[in-house]
Amino acid sequence: MFTQKEIEKSLEEKAVKNGETYVSLDVLKEQAVSANRTLCDTKNQWLASYDELANAAVSHAAYLPQYCENLLVDLSDKELAKCAALRHALAVLPAPLQAELSKVDWPSYTFSEQLMPDDVVIGYQSLTLPDGGKVNVPTMMPFLSTANCFVIDHNDNAINEVHKLVIRLNAHMPYTSQFSLLDPANGGKSFLYNKNIPYKRMIEKDICKVLEEIEDDALRIRQTFLDQATQRLHDVDETIRSNERFEFIVAANFPSGYDRRAIELLASIANNATDTGKYVLLQLDKEQHYPNGTSLEMFKSRHNVVAQRQGDDQLSATNYSEQLTDDVITHFFDSLSQAKPQERKLAFTDVVSTADADMWQGDASNELRSAIGGSGSKMNDLEIWFGESKDGRSSSHGMLGATTGAGKSYLYHAFIMGLACQYSPEELEFYLIDGKQGVEFQSYSDLPHAKVVSLKTSPQLARSVVDELTQEMERRNEIFQRLGVTNFGGYREAGSPEGKLPRIMLIVDEYQVLFEDDRDGVGSELIYKLAAQARSAGIHMFVGSQRFGAPGMQKQQHIFGNIHLRVGMKMTSADVTSLQEFGHNGKRLLRACKEPGQAVVNDGAGDDERNVAGRVAFLDNDSRSALIQQLAQKWQQHKAVDCLHKAILLDGSGQPELHDNPQLAQLLNHGARPSEQAWTQFANTSPHLGGLGEKEWYSVESPAVFWLGQELNIHGHANVILRRRPHEHILITGESNEARLGMMSVVLAQLSMNFAPAQYQAVVYERSIKGSPWHGAMSSSVPSQANIAVVEKAREFEEKIAEIHGQLEQRRGLYEDEVGELPSIFIFCNDFQRATELQMTAGKFGVNEPSDTAKKLIQILESGAEFGVHLVIASDSVRALQKVLNRHDIDNVRHKVALQMSEDDSFSLLKVRSASQLQIDGKNPVNALYVDHTQNRPNHFKPYFFNDIDDHKAKMDHLFNRMSDWE
Repeated sequence: MFTQKEIEKSLEEKAVKNGETYVSLDVLKEQAVSANRTLCDTKNQWLASYDELANAAVSHAAYLPQYCENLLVDLSDKELAKCAALRHALAVLPAPLQAELSKVDWPSYTFSEQLMPDDVVIGYQSLTLPDGGKVNVPTMMPFLSTANCFVIDHNDNAINEVHKLVIRLNAHMPYTSQFSLLDPANGGKSFLYNKNIPYKRMIEKDICKVLEEIEDDALRIRQTFLDQATQRLHDVDETIRSNERFEFIVAANFPSGYDRRAIELLASIANNATDTGKYVLLQLDKEQHYPNGTSLEMFKSRHNVVAQRQGDDQLSATNYSEQLTDDVITHFFDSLSQAKPQERKLAFTDVVSTADADMWQGDASNELRSAIGGSGSKMNDLEIWFGESKDGRSSSHGMLGATTGAGKSYLYHAFIMGLACQYSPEELEFYLIDGKQGVEFQSYSDLPHAKVVSLKTSPQLARSVVDELTQEMERRNEIFQRLGVTNFGGYREAGSPEGKLPRIMLIVDEYQVLFEDDRDGVGSELIYKLAAQARSAGIHMFVGSQRFGAPGMQKQQHIFGNIHLRVGMKMTSADVTSLQEFGHNGKRLLRACKEPGQAVVNDGAGDDERNVAGRVAFLDNDSRSALIQQLAQKWQQHKAVDCLHKAILLDGSGQPELHDNPQLAQLLNHGARPSEQAWTQFANTSPHLGGLGEKEWYSVESPAVFWLGQELNIHGHANVILRRRPHEHILITGESNEARLGMMSVVLAQLSMNFAPAQYQAVVYERSIKGSPWHGAMSSSVPSQANIAVVEKAREFEEKIAEIHGQLEQRRGLYEDEVGELPSIFIFCNDFQRATELQMTAGKFGVNEPSDTAKKLIQILESGAEFGVHLVIASDSVRALQKVLNRHDIDNVRHKVALQMSEDDSFSLLKVRSASQLQIDGKNPVNALYVDHTQNRPNHFKPYFFNDIDDHKAKMDHLFNRMSDWE
């Protein structure tokens, strides 16, 4: 918005750009008056001279024409430039300041300018210039710069004066003005254009109720924005109040149709609410009588608009007011209704410093605190904080309620990045969980503060992340108890004897996901534990949803009792009314949150004395990404490491990648092939520290680990460990070709990681259809110089099985130590359902019997594993397996992986029906179950996936290149 001085400055700049000299409108008026007087004086002088010449001798008459010509030339040189400047200034005036509304081309007007109407045009004056031309000069009246109530008592067509003011104010402030057009006498007929005004208050039949809402709104604005330093909404910084509108209450045919209460309310607003941007305009009906006890005198600051216009005789005794036609009104409001407002946002850099020197100056020993926006006259006093403040108050956890489109994303980004700029990763750590459909936190995987980023999170995965934090909470509390300190702050005061622990901030968007499909109440119990105990451990949670409560949430009252900080944004009226998390004043402030980014923060568990309303800062995607990279590089320099930080990224919508497996990365980071001792140490190390967490790892059993995918938790990566024990084989069953092939191929590729070339041999029976997208994947998973044979013909496979069966028989006759020195043997059967030569055939007495090769395969299945011969079979269905293997054979396979299948197949294969529910939420992502039949405890995970052959080859080459560094 622009003041008159800013308008004049803009006109001056335009004039300078065009090589002209700008003269302000007031100066031009003075110059015009001066020019008029000069002309009159010159005329008088000329007439006097003429009289003198006429009375003089006849000889003087010869000089009269030349004298007059010289006089007019002098006049032209002095005044014509001023006339041109005045015409130019009037021509370039913004539309709302034009003298005549009918002269503006409203159909093509864009409403792109916001002009603060400190003064408003109420008419015009016709001025004759020295060069003989005429111009119409606007007559101005002080408006927003006053505390007046404006009265229009024009006898002839007074409503025309009202329409002109409404049009001019809409033209001045198309997106920052709101109108309440009252017309009880005519039922609103005086304002037929009301529907085309962008922002208006809905007028009910009960005028008093509308006026009470306006008074209540004025009180809210006064409490929200005004203070000793800023006493008028007019003076509040535009970036803070841009979503707060000035309101014009226009009362037509006053006092007709207004009862005593309505008049009292109007007078109260007119006399007391102008500081909050509420202005009253009365169009008087002089023939109507006021209700008893009321009069126009109640409006103490009334100002007569028509009298103002008629009393301005600076330029002329006559002041004109145009009569608007219906066409002008129609063109204006049609154009206004089609205009698009320019969105004005509070910039993140106005709230938080992003200068490198200012970053990471915060100490999280006692609290975490960040400005997320501004309220009132300040840009950075809307804060979210957790911990213990200096005045002894505490804020354990927070909750956000906001409907779709309210600007939750603004708030999350402002809060996360505000904290990240103020606290180093040694002071603060983030666990970020997006709900099922959310990807708001996707960009934070590079943020050095981010420990875990979970996207499109399933209920089970969300609960797993929260469970991880409860375990961390218990670990910290045990440390504090052992050291004799009571909380996180005490641990820091003691000098952090067991390492500097950061505060942890858990942020969950759409937190209701924690309670979905949770019959046992696990999610509620986890949240309850964090709410009750986590603050003392330096762990805080900030959860958000469309409502404060969530379906399926148990112990809600106890949980909310520990959530001290509540943040509300735009919500439905019904939701606000039913809120129990805010008091009466808080609800009133929430009802005013109608634009994205408006928020109410309460850090007193809903106490009405603790409400702060304001606007949240906006940080666009590009700026956020650049700031994240700036922080990542700052952390890299601080730690003097060569690679940027990467959070644990859990993507609920996609399949995991082998190269993102931190356990595998930990193993590959060895400078050489791990020794038996190094393997044992790696296996015994906790998954939290990048190991397997497997205590039974004995080199004499030639153990080998094969990763299959990502478990639905932070540190778990689904794996199978094959040892030289009975029935140590792998069976993968299910419809998804891509998932079966993804797991089979990575198991094959990981052989060279587990064993040196002399320690293993393998045969791969590749039965994928030639020409299909899957053909060639198994061959691509074999590193060069590996002792692995890939066969595609049944005859070749039969020969290999016969050879391996012979080796097995030889091993049966050896001592255990001698067998232990022999290499492990692996048999891979891909697309087992297509190996028809292995299927049973009818025997002599009609009983199905396996083929000779199948018999050998079954014998290997029964007793080969303890002698170092293992099978890895992938089939599309249980029925296909049963054509070769009987129920007992299938049960003897220890390690089973199931993809989506029927309930009957699931029970037949796993003895549980869980595999029938794997894809209940859709086809993607593909899920799998792993069952170790000695434990019969299903492990839900997302398997590695085959996308296309080129992508697969690139991944395998990357893995083989990493492993080649060992040799």
